[in-house]
Amino acid sequence: MNREFIAKHWYASSYEQFENQTNDVEFFLKVLREQTDAKPQNILEAACGGGRISVPLAQAGHNVTGFDMDEFRLLHFYRKSKNVPNIACYQADAISEDWGSGFDVVAMAGNVLINIETEMDYAAAQQIFIKKAAAALRSGGHLLLDYDQHTEESAVKFFNRLGESGRLGDDSTYTDELGTSGKFKIYGSIYDPVIRICTWASHKDLLTNNGERTRQSNLHCQRKKSKKWSKHCKSNKFCFNTEVRGVLWSQLAFLKERIKLSAILRVVLRMF
Repeated sequence: MNREFIAKHWYASSYEQFENQTNDVEFFLKVLREQTDAKPQNILEAACGGGRISVPLAQAGHNVTGFDMDEFRLLHFYRKSKNVPNIACYQADAISEDWGSGFDVVAMAGNVLINIETEMDYAAAQQIFIKKAAAALRSGGHLLLDYDQHTEESAVKFFNRLGESGRLGDDSTYTDELGTSGKFKIYGSIYDPVIRICTWASHKDLLTNNGERTRQSNLHCQRKKSKKWSKHCKSNKFCFNTEVRGVLWSQLAFLKERIKLSAILRVVLRMF
């Protein structure tokens, strides 16, 4: 079987098991209840992954559509949404494809703005996400925007690490539904406070269900000609790189005219 298929399937499965920072769903539900008088909403989640957020929103009575470019994560979404009639998911590239229109709520959660997989200029990619979120909303709709924030000092302290700097799960081996077992670790995380880019190396060590061992090591950083992707670790106030802050402010000002801002977006705007 194709090694890339095996590795992607294993990673998606292990991510479902070990994903952290999962206490946001109840907060989103609380905000929606407060901002919409507890009425069911027509919700779009961009980069929905395995449905960790979309499925509970649907189970709470909202009509939810999610899209993601990772077909392996969407398989988990599909499994979780069994017997939930008011939810749908599809595969799409958030940069190049249309997001639709007329939604009451657009959700961009799970640090999506700092984890965009793209070969284009990262600032331009972030602008596209903001513009498409605005275009997908009806007049008076809400944007749920979620991201981690660091000061310049805390970003350098948190991301600059020698040796192992991250992993999925504990140090034990994880086995997916196909019988592939292995580990995923991150090494040597480095944060550049000037360009606000975090660079790191990742390593997968997998054993297929027929006993074949496969190892993958990748350097993750943003380069104009690289097919790898990077993590924009936001710092200072709005925590995007300096060049894009002014552009994003203009886009958020446009959003303010188009939509009734939720509590989350109000927090974002107060940062400027």
